[in-house]
Amino acid sequence: MPPVYCELMMPKLSICIPVEPGYILPTYLISQLLKNEAADLEIILSGFGDRLHNAQDITDVVNSDSRLRLLPPAPDTISSAQLWVGTVVAAQGDWVSVIYPEDMIEPDLPDLLRFIEEEHPNADVLGWSPFVIDQAAPRFVSSNVPIPVLHNVNTFDKAPMLEAFFYWKNAQQTPRMPFGLFHGAIKRSLMQTILDACGELSWLTLLPQYEWAARVLIFSQELAFSNRPLSAINVQPYTPHHIPSAIQDFPLHSGIGLTAAIAEIQVRTLVELGSEWAGFGEDYVTACMYDCAAERTATAFQAKCDAYRKAFLSMPGGAAFIPGFHPPYSAAPEPDPRRGLYGKTLLVNRFIGNAVTAQDFYNVARAILTPVELMAKKELRLKA
Repeated sequence: MPPVYCELMMPKLSICIPVEPGYILPTYLISQLLKNEAADLEIILSGFGDRLHNAQDITDVVNSDSRLRLLPPAPDTISSAQLWVGTVVAAQGDWVSVIYPEDMIEPDLPDLLRFIEEEHPNADVLGWSPFVIDQAAPRFVSSNVPIPVLHNVNTFDKAPMLEAFFYWKNAQQTPRMPFGLFHGAIKRSLMQTILDACGELSWLTLLPQYEWAARVLIFSQELAFSNRPLSAINVQPYTPHHIPSAIQDFPLHSGIGLTAAIAEIQVRTLVELGSEWAGFGEDYVTACMYDCAAERTATAFQAKCDAYRKAFLSMPGGAAFIPGFHPPYSAAPEPDPRRGLYGKTLLVNRFIGNAVTAQDFYNVARAILTPVELMAKKELRLKA
């Protein structure tokens, strides 16, 4: 009788969770993602020091479920961006995604990725618009979260996305571009292509999610987009840290604000790939005003406005934008009492179901959203 050879099956999805200093342990997140024993995924945990390895709740799961993998402690000398790279290169799944411990991602995402492979075989990126949840948001300020009614998957042309990201078309504080590794899914082959093209100017940032977004957009072949949100982000306020740009004399940097930090990522990435950043213009300056308007203390607001004005003076043509640069200031976010159906979007109370955290909110929203099973199986599929 001939020997029987068993092919080693790789998971459909690798969910990478870098546990950086200041983040909680992802115990609850892990329990939710591994609840379905048939879920075709793996979870990869990484972090600095022995914190993860000393957490019995984590190591017990590692010992009982092979889908949870714990990487060796990362050296304290590397950056968060380098931690991300070290985490994703350990991925064995066909697709790779990165989230943080206090976020939530759809546990049935592997089933949708299998559908993507069948219906859009050239797609190497799946994006969506995650719910963005601030657990520190004040309850006394009325606010809502949009839930799309549509649940179909379609493909996007790259040209408008390149314009939205690098030229800041219709942007607010950040570019309106939903594709990337963070709260998105990319094929492992695309991830390897990106890493193979890295050089000395790569990953010199405190915001690796935006550098991954830039490189995913540049190197991807086809972009697939799910109108159904597939995750929730626990948003945290950006803390400026001045890291001088590796691009000589570039005045926009991470010490000014989030919008400036993203511009530095864009120019550095493009320069490394032999191109130039041409995104400085009216749309970008408008985004900087949104960045200033996000400040809730008068001193921080004024300091950020002054820093942007100073940076503009060092940009070609930047002086022309100074007279009109007057961001509005408010000590509290503007209330938005709207609820109900607006076009193809359902606006729900930010604290629906008493949801405080991003994980709370996704669990409540999941009861409203179309199940992935109905999106992924032809015999059950609903028409959006």
